[in-house]
Amino acid sequence: MTKLTNTHEQQEEAIPKLTEHQTRRALVYPFEVIVSPLKAFKEIVQNPDFKGFIFIVGLVLLATAGMYLTYSSKVFFFANGTTETSLLASDTFANYILFAITQTALLFIFNWIIYAGILLLTMRAFGEKKGSWRPFFVLVGYAFSIIIVQAAISALLIATLPEIRLQITSWPPTAQDEAAVSSSFNETWGPTLAGRALTYLTFFYINFIDIWLLLLSIVAVRAFSEIRWGKAVMISVTAFVFRFFLRFLLGI
Repeated sequence: MTKLTNTHEQQEEAIPKLTEHQTRRALVYPFEVIVSPLKAFKEIVQNPDFKGFIFIVGLVLLATAGMYLTYSSKVFFFANGTTETSLLASDTFANYILFAITQTALLFIFNWIIYAGILLLTMRAFGEKKGSWRPFFVLVGYAFSIIIVQAAISALLIATLPEIRLQITSWPPTAQDEAAVSSSFNETWGPTLAGRALTYLTFFYINFIDIWLLLLSIVAVRAFSEIRWGKAVMISVTAFVFRFFLRFLLGI
């Protein structure tokens, strides 16, 4: 009787430990998806914890905030028309970064829902009926971990740029000041190595991120449906093409 009681108590103790372990793993997956997607997606299918996706959204917003904070500390203008101050220390900074973070969050969630929905519908069109939509949406959400990398790299590059001083009195620049501001940025940051790297990163961002996302989608579809690689590629490429034209029509 004592042994049975002890065994029952051990089982009850094991349950919260297992849950805690799963939670920790869910927080590791966003990073593991970047370096080892095959292993990560296979494990995520077994434990599609939504906490991990929420963590990804938080990391994306944190990296984006870091990028804008760094950027704002480099840009100086004449606040109130008299005192030169950085955008970071200005009265307009709170509204500026709030708008940037809100826009990033909305675009991130919108793109995630659209892309996951397109992938799921494409899978169904190809005759793959396995699994429900909720764990699949979580699984695809982990693929968007790559956006963290782009924002983090941008923040690091901006941190190495020299300060830029603008002869304007308000932020954002008015229509009359836009040309002068653009010229100042090009003259101050354009010749630097970090400035050129940022230009290339921005220019190739859509193509690079989309291709990376496509590759991760192939792995995610394969892990979720347990289909052969060839079919996973066809499903993902079809969804990618459909998403490309949809984004073109919507202008995002």
